[in-house]
Amino acid sequence: MLGACASSPDSGKSNGGTGVGGTHAAMSNKGLANLNLAHNYMAAGQLDYAIDRANRALRSDPDSPDVQIVLGMIREKLDDKVRAGEHYAEAVKLAPDAGHVLNVRAVWLCRQGDSAEADAYFTRAVKDPFYKNKQQAYFNAGKCALDAGQLDHAEQYLRAGVELAPEDPRLLAELAEVKYLQGDYMAARAFYQRREALGAPSADLLNLAARIEQGAGDPVAAERYRRRLNDQFPDYTPPVTEGLRQP
Repeated sequence: MLGACASSPDSGKSNGGTGVGGTHAAMSNKGLANLNLAHNYMAAGQLDYAIDRANRALRSDPDSPDVQIVLGMIREKLDDKVRAGEHYAEAVKLAPDAGHVLNVRAVWLCRQGDSAEADAYFTRAVKDPFYKNKQQAYFNAGKCALDAGQLDHAEQYLRAGVELAPEDPRLLAELAEVKYLQGDYMAARAFYQRREALGAPSADLLNLAARIEQGAGDPVAAERYRRRLNDQFPDYTPPVTEGLRQP
C-alpha cells in the first residue's frame, strides 16, 4: 500500500505516498519509516504494533494526511468505525484537494451506505491533476454506483477509467458486469473478452461469462464457460446477491 519515497538529505524530509493514491505532503524520514512499519504490521495482522507505529508517525508528522489514512485503516480492522471515520475526515481537512485522500474518504462513505456523499468525494478526487492513480478512483466510484443500483452512473465512471487505463482488468470486468445488468450482452461480451485476454479469469468472471452468453442467446458458449468453471473451481459457490442483479 505504501509507495516508494525519495529522501532529501538536505531537508531531512521524504516525499511519501500511500498506495491509495500517491504522494502528497513531505514527511520526515522518521515519520515515513514508522508509517511503513505501521502498514507492514497491519498487513501481518499485528494491529497493536501497527497502531503504536502509526501513532509514532503522528507525533513526528501531525500534519500528514497519509498518517491519518493509515490510522483509519487500522481502526477499521479493529472494528472501530467511529474513530476510523474521524481519521479519514481529518485526512481530508489536511489535504482537501488531494485525489488519493478524497478517494479514501469516498470509499469509506460508500461502505457506510452513503453513496450520494461518496459520489461527491469521488468527483473531487478525479479533478486532482496530480493524482497519479486516478483510474483507482474511477473504479471505486463505479463500484459504489453499481452497488447502489445506479448502472448508468457506474458505466460513466468505469468508461472514464478505461480511457485512462485501457488494460486495467478490474475496470474491464466491472464494465462487463454493468453491461450485462443493463441487458447489453454484446457489449458485456466485448468487455469480458478484453478482460479475459489479460489472463487468468477468476471463478466470478467465468460465472459472469456464462451468464453473458446465456443472455446473448448462445447456450453452447455458456455451457463451455460453466465447464471451465467446474473444472477450475469445483468448490465455487455463486455470490448470494447474484440473483438480485439479474436484468
